[in-house]
Amino acid sequence: MISNYVLAPLVTAAGVYLIVRWVRPKPYPSIPCHPVTSLLGDIPAMANDTIKYGSVFEPGAFFPRSVQELGPVFQFFIGPLSKAIVIADLQEIEDIFLRTRNKALDHSDMQIISFRGTIPYGSVALKTNEMLKQHRRVTTPLMSSKHLNEMTPAISTNARALVTYWKSKIDITKQYNAVCFSCQNDFEMGTLDIIGEVIAGRSLGMIAHAQSQTPTVKVDQYGGAVFEVSPTPLFASLRYLFSCITDNTIFPPWAIRCIQTVQGWAPGFRRARRVIDEYISTCLEESRKNVRELREIGQEVEAAKCMIEMVTSKEGLPGEDSLPEHELKDEIVTFLFVKFLTDHPEVQRTLHAELCSAFEDLSEDRLLTYADVTSPDKTPYLEAVVAEILRCARIAEGTRRQTIEPMTILGYDLPVGADVIFISPTAATMTTKSAEPSIRAYDGVRSETSLKYGLQGKKMWEDDAQEFKPERWIVVDEKTGKRVFDQKAGGSVPFGLGPRSCPGKALAMLELKIYLATINLSLFLGSVPKELSGYGAVIQVTRSPIQAYIAPRPWTAADA
Repeated sequence: MISNYVLAPLVTAAGVYLIVRWVRPKPYPSIPCHPVTSLLGDIPAMANDTIKYGSVFEPGAFFPRSVQELGPVFQFFIGPLSKAIVIADLQEIEDIFLRTRNKALDHSDMQIISFRGTIPYGSVALKTNEMLKQHRRVTTPLMSSKHLNEMTPAISTNARALVTYWKSKIDITKQYNAVCFSCQNDFEMGTLDIIGEVIAGRSLGMIAHAQSQTPTVKVDQYGGAVFEVSPTPLFASLRYLFSCITDNTIFPPWAIRCIQTVQGWAPGFRRARRVIDEYISTCLEESRKNVRELREIGQEVEAAKCMIEMVTSKEGLPGEDSLPEHELKDEIVTFLFVKFLTDHPEVQRTLHAELCSAFEDLSEDRLLTYADVTSPDKTPYLEAVVAEILRCARIAEGTRRQTIEPMTILGYDLPVGADVIFISPTAATMTTKSAEPSIRAYDGVRSETSLKYGLQGKKMWEDDAQEFKPERWIVVDEKTGKRVFDQKAGGSVPFGLGPRSCPGKALAMLELKIYLATINLSLFLGSVPKELSGYGAVIQVTRSPIQAYIAPRPWTAADA
């Protein structure tokens, strides 16, 4: 008879073995993956690369390296119970999102979990259901060309306000014998000022507030100045709330839920949400009061100038969509959310020459218009610079979806419920002429429509795809001899694809063009010390630079 002293350790060991085996990451059949050597799966490798490179998407880091080692379809493991499939073939990604296979995908549970703790009723936290469709019907008119045309003067005015602010910072920088200053918060404040115009019809006044402050200036050993000013309560609250959106790439679902639960209990979170809700409530009440007063005299709002006015003017009308108060507030919060030029003075000079020629009549009283920055024939190099900035910046590194039907991608079968990450920017950068043989090797397992449409007329990049080079988007028209913008020069997917791509991409493009043109017409961005000009980035909701130092000066003082 076996002694209990012997039996107990055996049973314990067997139990531990079975538990470890049960929780050990289990790959999908036949889909490539790195060897599973730990209960943590790929978390250690991803964590190391995040420390080393800044994120798992940088050249040489986990995702690009895995594409090289495993191919354009592979799976990775976020701890013992969570896994995802990565797709990194540009031709197949475009075919999936632009054609019928897109119906087999919906918003990923992982992505929804990331946003649900902060904006549970925003579009980014909703499945494709009637609630989402209703939200889109309410907000889509904001991105129409008609509305963007009406918004352009406000964007141009805010861009000029940023230039004025920078000119004052130039003078202060000289007083402290600094050679450059950080603009990390400046674009964020400027963008939020514009978003204030979009949602409430008035700037949030963040750039004006910063300029009215007496800053505390700290200069580091490399001559980089950081301006510290007291933020407005609204700006501080928005930044706090934004920081609470959890990275869904390297954290397993249970960890994200725990993090968000703890954050939700924090006094700072509740205070930030209260400040934002009170601001939105005030704007809503003012707009509703205006609508009531018009209706009392038998009139309606003729042309809504902002999101809140667009919503409140339709409230109570038959056949019009309206949102419950809590959903509307979350949707508004959803909306509330240059390094390359500094290192390429020749690009700045080429752009400056084009803009000066195209806008000879520009003056203090004449702002840039919608037509000015949406005419590729008039400003082809501006289009090229914007396209190249978006390509190289890789703002949105991955699009996360979940299969709701079985689907096949490049010969691999994906089951229902699989979490899928489409790393479009990485795939686009890796679609080069030297990689063409390996890309074409998968033609035998591509879908019929993928083979039919291919890259939709786009070329493959040369092997300098990692470099910032706006000229790659410029060709010479054989008939006229003029330089023109070639939108099919190569692959670039800055805002995602398909019906659930970035809803604000039209506004983002307009804002980027106006800001870039306004800054370039006024200032030359000189070089900064190499210690302050790194391209490292961190991933939160989008990819953001770790360092953002500039050394602007008037064109009259620019280097020859």
